[in-house]
Amino acid sequence: MRTKSELIRQLTIHLGYPDSENLFLILDRILTEVEARWMVNLPDTPHHLALKLGMEETPVINGLQDLFMRGLVLVSSQTSMGPLYIVDDNPGRFMDMILFDPRYQKEGEEFYALWRKFFNDELVFEPRSPDKLPFRIISVDKKIQDHRAILPYEQISQIIQQANKVVVQNCPCRTRERRCQAPLETCMSLNKTAEYMLSRNIGRQIEISEALQILKDAEELGLVHETDNTDNPTIICNCCSCCCVFLRAITFYQQQDVVARSRFHAQVDQSKCILCRTCLERCLFKAVSITPEGAFIDSARCYGCGLCSTTCRGDAIKMVVNENTNTIPHDGDEFMQGLTNIPFK
Repeated sequence: MRTKSELIRQLTIHLGYPDSENLFLILDRILTEVEARWMVNLPDTPHHLALKLGMEETPVINGLQDLFMRGLVLVSSQTSMGPLYIVDDNPGRFMDMILFDPRYQKEGEEFYALWRKFFNDELVFEPRSPDKLPFRIISVDKKIQDHRAILPYEQISQIIQQANKVVVQNCPCRTRERRCQAPLETCMSLNKTAEYMLSRNIGRQIEISEALQILKDAEELGLVHETDNTDNPTIICNCCSCCCVFLRAITFYQQQDVVARSRFHAQVDQSKCILCRTCLERCLFKAVSITPEGAFIDSARCYGCGLCSTTCRGDAIKMVVNENTNTIPHDGDEFMQGLTNIPFK
């Protein structure tokens, strides 16, 4: 029979980081040997897993539900024999589903330090395909020049207003990195993903009016709106460049093909620019430079977040649609896929 260390190592292999000591120490810290054994024997239902391991079924049912509540396993589907549990094979999502949960704070600073090391030393360097990026920037819509160019799922206020259910929870990136004083409770889940967050008791349901106020406050703080890269968004993040798993990869590690840009870019009307330099301070992507003629925005660096436009004192910056821009995929990377099944409905 395999030891706990061997079981934990098998999980790091499953997550794609077979030699990660950081991930090994994290899992060793939060899993018992029995729990690790259950996880390496997934996917399975509680009934079949109990038979496989020669255990009573009730403890396995309760144990897998507890692992679900802690973000360590997901439910792939509901079967006639009960929920089919799986261990996520996406290390970034696996990390987030744990760090969304404020109950892990009892693990102390060393726990979060291990996650910081795992992300900054290992996970951030994971290659990504430019054709299938998990998240995208979404522009501040009140400064878009031609609103006829906006599709409903490109307008952040419309995404919120059309949601059946909105839940707000702590940002997992800011929880992990702790590099700024931006508020933690800024990530919003929508519809079925909102139900998942509620099922784990790691978020609170809010009214549309509060969700819109969170967006407004985030814009004033200079946080960038991000959403999953699909025409059916299920989560909205309000991100800082010092903590966000995607923006930090771009701004600190100078990586490409990290997050999809919005379909808009900032454009300056030089005749209105009063050289207030606010846009220079607001741009997280270093796309703005100041010339004697006025502000200049490098479209190659601009991600189309719109933060520069909202505080432009001369009202000189508008968001305009990119020519020949890629469309938003109908079934993008679906980063949040797998969060719609709950084991104890």
